Order: sequence, then structure tokens, then C-alpha cells
Amino acid sequence: LGFATLLFLRQSLFIAPGRHLHRWRYAVLIFTTGFIGYYAQGPLSVDNIYTLMLAVVDGFDIGVFLLDPILFILWIYTFVTLFLFGRGLFCGWLCPFGALQEFASDLGKRLGLPQWRVAPTIDRPLRLLKYVIFLGLSATAFLSLSTAEVLAEVEPFKTAITLNFVRYWPFAVYAVALIVVSMTVHKAYCRYLCPLGAGLAIAGAFPLFKWLHRRAECGNPCQLCRHKCEIGAIDRSGQIDYRECVQCLECVRIIEDPRECAPDRLAAKHRLAAGTAIPPLLPISSRD
Repeated sequence: LGFATLLFLRQSLFIAPGRHLHRWRYAVLIFTTGFIGYYAQGPLSVDNIYTLMLAVVDGFDIGVFLLDPILFILWIYTFVTLFLFGRGLFCGWLCPFGALQEFASDLGKRLGLPQWRVAPTIDRPLRLLKYVIFLGLSATAFLSLSTAEVLAEVEPFKTAITLNFVRYWPFAVYAVALIVVSMTVHKAYCRYLCPLGAGLAIAGAFPLFKWLHRRAECGNPCQLCRHKCEIGAIDRSGQIDYRECVQCLECVRIIEDPRECAPDRLAAKHRLAAGTAIPPLLPISSRD
């Protein structure tokens, strides 16, 4: 968690050209899956959200939450960072099932599978589904906690992480199907079905630091980052929707790399056409 915090606060150390952001990200996702998920059995769940809501209503007892130290530490960290950075730090870096989906997406690309982009007219209504599921589960929890726990099986975390897919076949098929779908539709479960992500998005809708760097050209005229954003969190105006963004830092990496950022490449082309030398690359801290 300390390393994840350092990465977010000192992004220039990891995002500058040649700093291998993708390798750092993969290392964190492997740790998230292996240690937080399968070893420590610490994936957060929507159950934890409405358990906390009920505890606030019925009388908070911290002892109940201290029964599982890993979950307690991760929840405290997630709760604090929600208001600092939004839901992206957890959903994009510390969710074991989210990491499994990213591995599946990467495997799909390596296998040459088609990568489907859901049409905006379908994508936008589908994104609302996770909020409907979250609100429905939360309302059910106040009426019958046992019923809400059954309905929370919409989350595949218990099947895929806690029980290692060793479960009654409909649950296993459901979890596997979500991972397979992610090979062609990037993080489909996170985008359309995850009630935990919806709850975190609501709580972290207005983070203190909207720190993902934008340029004046983003959205008008440049649409490169929007097309590169696999989670679809950048709109045509170039603005980032922090409720949907998992803060993979890919857009920041593009902007900070003059060899990839479209306005920088266009400026370099104009300098070359004018016969002027292209200056050497500067570190992020020296660039505007």
C-alpha cells in the first residue's frame, strides 16, 4: 500500500519515458492477485459496504471489523484514498478480480482476439446497471441481510478468489465466463456489473485531487487518449470521469511522452518541416 501511494504521489518517477510504467503496474497487479487475493484472502466485497452501513445504524463495534486484519487495513486505506484520488486506486490497482480481468485482456490481445468496443448508445445505459445493483443490494440488506448476502453472489470474488473456482458449477461457470468476456471486452464486469465499484464510485465521486494531467489540446482537437482509454472514462471534451476511471495512468503516460502524444508529435513535425532541430527529451519536472 505504501508503494501504491508513492506511485500515485510521485508519478513522475514511474511515468516518464523509459521508466517502464507497464512493468511497475504488472508487478502491483501480480502482488494484488497473489498476496491480497489468494494468500491473504483479502478481496473487498459489497458485503463490507452494507455491513458498515448497518453497523452505523445499529451501533458501531470496531471489534467486529478487527476480526480480519487484512480486510480492516485494506478498507481503511481504500476509504481514505477514495476522498483523495477517487475509486481508481483500489479498482485499478488493488482489486484481485480486477487484476484477473486485466491479465485476461492482455492474454486476449496476445492471442490476437478481436477487442470489442461497446457502442456509446449501449455503453452508457449499461454502466448504470452496476449502480442499480448496488442500490438494490443496499436496500435489501436493511430488510434482510441474509437475502442480500445471497444476492451479492453477483460478485464472482468468492468463487474466483476465496474458493479458487472449486464450487457448484453454475457459480464457477459464471466467474469463468466473466474472465473470458474480459479477453475481448476490457474489464466488462467492472464497467457494467460490479456493485462494489458502484458504491466506491458514489463515495469517491468528488476526489480532493483530480491529478490526472490534461493538456489544452485534450478533446479539442486531440482524441488520442480517449481512443486509447480501454475503460472508456474519457469523454469527447477530454475530461476524465473519475467515477469510471480506474487510474491505470495510461493517458498520463501518453501525454508525458513526446514521441507518442499527438500534439507533441505534430509540433515536432512542424519543427522538422521548418528545418529546426528537435530538442532532446526533458524530464517531466522540466516540461510544461
